[in-house]
Amino acid sequence: MKKTIALVLLVLFCCITSIEARTFKVVSYNVENLFNLTKDGTEYTEYIPNTGYGWTKNTLDIKVANIAEVIKDLRADVVTLQEIESKSSLILLCSRLKDFGLDYPYFEIADSKSTTVKCAVLSKFPIIKKEEIRVDSKFARNILKITLDIDGNRLILFINHWKSKRGPESWRIDYAKKLKKNIDKLKDDVDFILVGDFNSNYNEYKTFRDSSRLNDTTGITGINHILRTIKDSEMVNEQILTTQTSNEHLYNLWLEIKKTRRWSYNFFGEKGGPDNIVLSKALYDDKGISYVDNSFNKFDPDYLFYGNAIYRWQRAKGGRGKHLGEGYSDHLPIFACFSTEPFCFKKRDTFADDIAPLKLQKRNISDLYSSRIGNVNYHLEHCIVIYKYGNDVVIKQKNGRAIFIYKAGSNLEHGKVYHLTVKMLYDYHGLREITEISDIKEIGKAANFTSYLLSDSSADFSGPNLQSEVISEADGIYKGGYFYYGSNHKIKLYFKDKKLRPKNNSKIILKHARIGCYKYPQIIIEKKAQIK
Repeated sequence: MKKTIALVLLVLFCCITSIEARTFKVVSYNVENLFNLTKDGTEYTEYIPNTGYGWTKNTLDIKVANIAEVIKDLRADVVTLQEIESKSSLILLCSRLKDFGLDYPYFEIADSKSTTVKCAVLSKFPIIKKEEIRVDSKFARNILKITLDIDGNRLILFINHWKSKRGPESWRIDYAKKLKKNIDKLKDDVDFILVGDFNSNYNEYKTFRDSSRLNDTTGITGINHILRTIKDSEMVNEQILTTQTSNEHLYNLWLEIKKTRRWSYNFFGEKGGPDNIVLSKALYDDKGISYVDNSFNKFDPDYLFYGNAIYRWQRAKGGRGKHLGEGYSDHLPIFACFSTEPFCFKKRDTFADDIAPLKLQKRNISDLYSSRIGNVNYHLEHCIVIYKYGNDVVIKQKNGRAIFIYKAGSNLEHGKVYHLTVKMLYDYHGLREITEISDIKEIGKAANFTSYLLSDSSADFSGPNLQSEVISEADGIYKGGYFYYGSNHKIKLYFKDKKLRPKNNSKIILKHARIGCYKYPQIIIEKKAQIK
């Protein structure tokens, strides 16, 4: 009897732990010179406000809005930033993000040294400690050290922006040594991440060695040799990381994706990965914070490119280089997911420099709700597009479930049927969604499209099995932000355009609206025709 009770308690404990576990996303983004309109004498010449270079309120507003758009689409919980001029610049960005419905109540910037640009962070989690690591050089930017509280767990971020490759490797070694000195003071079970623009490739020890201009250190690099991301002249992999007894070596997450994608910067056709996320071994244990295996990637939607080039912030090529008021940054953001659940390996066939692709597996949409998040390789068949708004799509299988595709449905058409492969899954505040697809094959048009919509208007729309379903039609009362319907049901209504919001206590009819989730289930109203 005691054994039975103990077993029941263990199962209950596991269930509670699973329910309360949190998955969150950390981003690194060099935003390419986010300056304000205050002339304080430290800005680059072309960013002196209201001069012939065209850095005005109008161009600043465009720059802030464009960077905010990228961060909105990344939907991260923690955003580490490089090339922020000042705290007021950071506050401008936070304000614009609030217009998009994103609130980062906690933010910091490494501003104790008056460098032209600085490292900063936006966080949805409390920042319980801020420190700045000073590098022994007049023009070196401080490393920002942040301690976050994530549901009672501590996570340390070391946010970096090392000197560029206009100078030799010895400039970057100064940063690495300071960073290593701080890391060595930490206990082996402390969860920490090195993140930012290191101006160094993940395999810098290979890419710089034949450059006489860069290699002034007889082959020694900051990112590889000082920070110990290599062992015996080979990159440290997860096996090496997790079998060591101390923080002797660290693991660079660029190794998580195939070699052809390992770049975030393209300088006149020369691709490199100056932006890095580097992990400690404690992120692979069963305590505190853990890395979600294979969740690392770069963010590279079409709108961040102009032709084959990254759509950086644009200035006139000739004359005085006037700001043109368009573009984003010369870097692509990178990201990784972390969790308060214990670490779990995703089996791979190899830890070689070119990681073998995940084995293609056939799945149904319903399987995706119990699948791990991150990089996957799942083949879905007979998926009907039952909803489309911009590049957002809902697909569903006959007698099966629906799922939301976020910003990856540009090649899918409403009412058509497809075979496709899911490459990336993510949980966004309770909403399971697909964020990357490939191998799309159109196989026809749905014969009876409306039969795939949710026609039971008395159903509990907040039920977990109805996530991402599209409601055919339902009538009720709008009151206090909620939709009251059926005998005793209510669900939150979210309006993409506040002008669509009806008056309080209005009788309304919803048509072809999808069921979403943001911490709690809600119905998303994106089009005027969806509400009467």
